Amino acid sequence: MSVGDVRRLFPGVKDTIYLNTASMNLGCNPARDAYERSVEKWSAGKFDWSEAELAGEDARSIFAEIIGATAADIAIVPAVSTAAGIVASNLPWAIRGENIVVADNEFTSNYYPWVLLRERGYEVRAVTPVGEGPAVEEFDLAADGGTRLIAVSAVHSANGYRANLEAISKIARKSGAWLFVDACQAAGAVPLDVVRDGVDFLAAASHKFLLGSRGMGYLYVRPELLDRLHPVGPGWKAARKPAESFYGPAIDLSPTASKLDASLAWFPAMAEQASLGIFRQFGTTALLERNAQLATRLQDALTSHRLPFWPIVEENRSTIFSVQADDTEAVLARFRQANVVASVRAGRIRLAVHFYNSEDELDRVAELLVRS
Repeated sequence: MSVGDVRRLFPGVKDTIYLNTASMNLGCNPARDAYERSVEKWSAGKFDWSEAELAGEDARSIFAEIIGATAADIAIVPAVSTAAGIVASNLPWAIRGENIVVADNEFTSNYYPWVLLRERGYEVRAVTPVGEGPAVEEFDLAADGGTRLIAVSAVHSANGYRANLEAISKIARKSGAWLFVDACQAAGAVPLDVVRDGVDFLAAASHKFLLGSRGMGYLYVRPELLDRLHPVGPGWKAARKPAESFYGPAIDLSPTASKLDASLAWFPAMAEQASLGIFRQFGTTALLERNAQLATRLQDALTSHRLPFWPIVEENRSTIFSVQADDTEAVLARFRQANVVASVRAGRIRLAVHFYNSEDELDRVAELLVRS
């Protein structure tokens, strides 16, 4: 893999040090070109929606490869909250003692849908992390025989804390619970293997490390659980043969996870196929290894300047670093002057590296932080 070849696909790196992928990725040439072609065809009355549908199917397959699943296990949804809502709606009314376990600092897309299950009689046990993120032991203490679902982020969006999914999965199995994983900050950033880790459901939106844009996202469903899930708001896309299912009265749902599909956002789907193609072009393994190298470089740069950062423990690190600063607004102002794009979360500077970054950029940002 040539780092130069990767960076040439992202025109923004010429003038900007972009460390805000945890909010939204830096757009790539293939996605931009796909949007431009789609808009041109649309405005000329020549846009072919069936081509977009095929692009969506290709994107479904690529995402499945990235997380260690098959395309039949993947539903296309617009957001993590949509995915969580589908799973939450399929939990029956609770009986006495049944509960949901989730960290109280979860991103709301992976929090609100579970809290609302109180209306169905569930006790929602909101775990307060002792440190950077809820440790395995904290989930273990909160779960019991009445736990029906544990929800967790694979990587926390504020501080980059990377959860031990395999260990949390064992707690879920012991309790007879489902494990729902928000992988928005993990898919395309760090290695994921839903089969190895025993994940029941995993959701991710595309506009972060997967290089896509708003409107595209995915829900993985463990095959053994598919028959227990019913669609919420199904349309023709949920059918076994979508193109033959525009009208009633018959209903024949797909035997795969596509029965949970939302209607496809056609322009984003065309861009998605193009941007996810970068993972195939250079190899997902190679790109994730590049991410790990860059994360280590940033870690070393922060350490050499004695800048306190989270996550502290190496096994919980990802591609996101949360750096303490006395005056975050002053740091952001200094970043803007140096064409550095980052963000503030939970009162700390959040830096998110991705494979289009360079080592020199990370060294430069560490130096700018020292001046605070």
